[in-house]
Amino acid sequence: MPRSKKLKHYLAGQRYWEVFVLSKNESVIRACELMEKNRIGALIIVDKKTKQSDHHVVGIITERDIVKTISHHQLDIEKKPVEEIMSKSVVSASPEDSTDYAIKLMVENQIRHLAILDKDRLVGVISMRDIFYNLNFLN
Repeated sequence: MPRSKKLKHYLAGQRYWEVFVLSKNESVIRACELMEKNRIGALIIVDKKTKQSDHHVVGIITERDIVKTISHHQLDIEKKPVEEIMSKSVVSASPEDSTDYAIKLMVENQIRHLAILDKDRLVGVISMRDIFYNLNFLN
């Protein structure tokens, strides 16, 4: 695949809302369960998950966020809402951006997951793994 491929092409058929999105009030343990069940390393956090069209992205929680919290000896992590440990800064791109641009963002920000926003609305998530598979770096 050419690296000029637009990011919207990675999203075809993606069930991102069910798989990659969690409400800010959900527990860290629920986030861990979803990540393990879906074999993913991050969840986009929204203010409310009642309607797909009526939400605001407020953060992202990654495996790194959870490990960092545990390593700082924060007790009762499983009872905490994800809002307490998530990263509030979400790096994002547009569906019309290129693969090269996504790679640049990921490398510059040292991240592995990129939220894809269309006019401030989440339309999907891509990972470094998605890009590597499409570029035939992984089989």
